[in-house]
Amino acid sequence: NNNDNGADGIVFVMQTVGTKDIGASGAGIGFEGFSPSFGIEFDTWQNTNFDDMASDHIAMFKNGSVDHKSSNSLVAATTAISGGANIEDGKNHLVRITWDFSDKRIQVYFDCVLRQTAVIDIQNRIFSGNNLVYWGFTSATGGSNNAHLACLSDDIIVQDTFALCKGETVLLNARESKNNSYVWTPNLYLDDGTIKNPVCSSVVPITYFVQYTDRCGNQLRDTVDVVIDQPFVMDEGKDSLLCDGAKYLFNLTNAYDSVLWQNGNRSSYKFWDRSGYYTLRAWKGVCYDDDSFNITTNESPTIAISGKNIFCEGDSVELSVTATPIDAVFTWMNGSKASTYFYDKSEIVSAKATNECGSVEDFYGIREVILPDINLGKDTLNCKGDSLLLDPKIAGPYTYRWNTSANSSTLKVGAGGTYWLEVSELDLCYASDTINVIEINKPQLGSLSDIILCKNELIEIAIDNKYGMVLWNNNVEGERYSLLNYQGKLSVKSSNECGTDSNEIEVSLIDCYCNLLFPNAITPNADQLNDQFRPTVDCPKLRDFTMSVYNRWGELLFTSTDVNKTWDGSYQDIMVMNGVYYWIAVWSGIENGQIERKADKGILHVIR
Repeated sequence: NNNDNGADGIVFVMQTVGTKDIGASGAGIGFEGFSPSFGIEFDTWQNTNFDDMASDHIAMFKNGSVDHKSSNSLVAATTAISGGANIEDGKNHLVRITWDFSDKRIQVYFDCVLRQTAVIDIQNRIFSGNNLVYWGFTSATGGSNNAHLACLSDDIIVQDTFALCKGETVLLNARESKNNSYVWTPNLYLDDGTIKNPVCSSVVPITYFVQYTDRCGNQLRDTVDVVIDQPFVMDEGKDSLLCDGAKYLFNLTNAYDSVLWQNGNRSSYKFWDRSGYYTLRAWKGVCYDDDSFNITTNESPTIAISGKNIFCEGDSVELSVTATPIDAVFTWMNGSKASTYFYDKSEIVSAKATNECGSVEDFYGIREVILPDINLGKDTLNCKGDSLLLDPKIAGPYTYRWNTSANSSTLKVGAGGTYWLEVSELDLCYASDTINVIEINKPQLGSLSDIILCKNELIEIAIDNKYGMVLWNNNVEGERYSLLNYQGKLSVKSSNECGTDSNEIEVSLIDCYCNLLFPNAITPNADQLNDQFRPTVDCPKLRDFTMSVYNRWGELLFTSTDVNKTWDGSYQDIMVMNGVYYWIAVWSGIENGQIERKADKGILHVIR
């Protein structure tokens, strides 16, 4: 577009990242982020953060950078057009980039004018010696826009060597000339030395030079080599008869450059073993010749017995016989001429085929498979943490398959469950057995706490024991045990097939009261003496508790259900004034073996 505010430009890129990657947009011109890479930018927008010059310019970078201040800037930027004119003018501009491998010199021409030159070892400095890269163009924009087009010349890559079979012709090709004028020298063996595509009929190797005018008006000269290949006569194939599967082998590896068979195969090392008409074309250079031949085949008589050669106990097997060629006559060893026959015992079976080429006999062994009984034993218990070996106690050429995916003859298990074993021979005959392994844990009573028991208090101790029988004091069985006026040691034991665990509890029998004593004054002055309001607890088995403190107007200042939580004489984090306050307490606990509920209230003086 003819737009001086167009953005952001085009970059010619070489990179090894791939063909599906996309660089950064806007100032990145689609190139930023490629690494390793080499880029020649044609920048039409000034990005001051990248130190761009104000004019549309050309610069060279590596590794996906477009920052002129960075170490990836390979050469200082120059204006695309002398004087810094705008190149977003709605016109196409001619760009030519050259790189001389010998001196590593790269040159950039813009509208036929050399604008930038640098010496850069692109292959080694940027691509670590790699000589294969992807190349192409990227473009991008940010807030502004412009049309960005990159059109390649049709003859950017032109063949420079032509092969010619002596006595034939080849069409040469030159790059496009601006004025359609060409001069081929020497003007030998050419139908017209002044055109782009002359026909060459040389009989000797020759080097041509073609002079033409490029789009910038430069007089250029390219080199075109013509090499001559010599014609030849091929006689490789002979009409042949192949018997009994013999093969007609062709080894043309060192004789010709390439070959083509009638079926499209291009192998130089090839054999044929079927009747038919065959054609072959072979090349030496660009010269080629054709050959053809016939193959016919025949066979001596063959016979084959087929069918299952192994069958399971109590079954039978059906065998079939096939004889070739079609005129062959066959018989079983018992004289039968039927094409199939049943056998029900282990033996060696034979059949004979005969024709004019002779006789042949086939032997076929069949076997009845008799598997042993599989016995994993009765269902059993297994202690957790122990292992159990499942052993069918059989040996032989068998395949073992457990439901655990194991394939050994025995299986060591460490967990409960249902296990089965399938034994087979040749994946044909099968026998199996199943066993249930019940896993039980060893008894684990864990840690039991000593008990304080009030006189006349009934306590029931419960143990959740899933792994065995529980015995209390060696005479009471069950998972629960009741204590009433009991004092002394209480033993508990749990046992099962996997072992025994035992523990002992100390039971203390005491007189139980449940009284709370409350002070009538506190001095919350932070001297750690009588600073807090709380009860003195004389209740070994306090069950629940609630205490509340009010001011003289009945406003709740403090409440707690935790007997250990104290009131510090504050309300909403502000210390209350000296004066008289009221408290109410309600609690319950064990007293004389019964749950007693009690309440108390009183006056509290706050003094500082």
